[in-house]
Amino acid sequence: MRCDQTVIFSDLDGTLFDSRGEISSENRLAIEEYKALGGKFAISTGREPRNAMTYVRENITNAPSVTINGSAVYDFGTGEYLYTVTIPRRGVDPVIRRVMAEFPRCDVQLYTPAGIVYITPESQANRPFLSLHEPCFFSTPEKQEGEDVYKCMFFSPEDIKEQVHAALEAGNGRDYRIVPGTTDVAGVLTYYELLPVNASKGTAIDSLRADPGLAGRTFIAVGDYWNDYEMLMAADVAVAPANADEGIKKVCRFVTASNNDHAIAHIIRDIIPAL
Repeated sequence: MRCDQTVIFSDLDGTLFDSRGEISSENRLAIEEYKALGGKFAISTGREPRNAMTYVRENITNAPSVTINGSAVYDFGTGEYLYTVTIPRRGVDPVIRRVMAEFPRCDVQLYTPAGIVYITPESQANRPFLSLHEPCFFSTPEKQEGEDVYKCMFFSPEDIKEQVHAALEAGNGRDYRIVPGTTDVAGVLTYYELLPVNASKGTAIDSLRADPGLAGRTFIAVGDYWNDYEMLMAADVAVAPANADEGIKKVCRFVTASNNDHAIAHIIRDIIPAL
């Protein structure tokens, strides 16, 4: 298959990024070669666009990208949201209040049109986790009530993680779904996200099939964890890096090199020509 017949949607953490949170020179070179041959490259991430760019550093995309785990499609070229889905605050405010009251060591973030809002006091925030989610600003739950959000994120120490998960499950699940996430950028950190019930990386990918710039292309998706599952199922070709969760590997057509061994370059140079 030719590059100009495809579009790649790549997860960031654990996929395009290596364990240092960087894009290898091999991946960057391969992506530029791919785009020069007519390929379309986009990212698909749980990160908020401005936060993603602190790691990507310069725009490497030439197609609309999936951000905030499918709650938004964002054009990094124009700096505009093309599509968003939100969670009604009436559904999440009670569970936010409960978690913050019962588990004060739990970091809580809101993803809003204004950016990432940390509603955990700055003095209590987990520093490695905070460093992964900048730029952000601190506020209070009371000041943020009323505005719908793209997603909520909860990170807690390992010894209370199961209790936090149980509290989230006890909330109003009609308005949100619970999705686990992970990153290895600052050591292995896992967390829980609340997303709109009708939003995932997969629904965002499906919405982009109507994009005139992507019409007729084979959609290739690559990801390593369960927040990528719907995207991998929605794609024409699903690929997992070697470091991916074993369950994710089983649902993919291909398993390629690890995120520390230039997974995206291998997809461009080895998998696409063989399709």
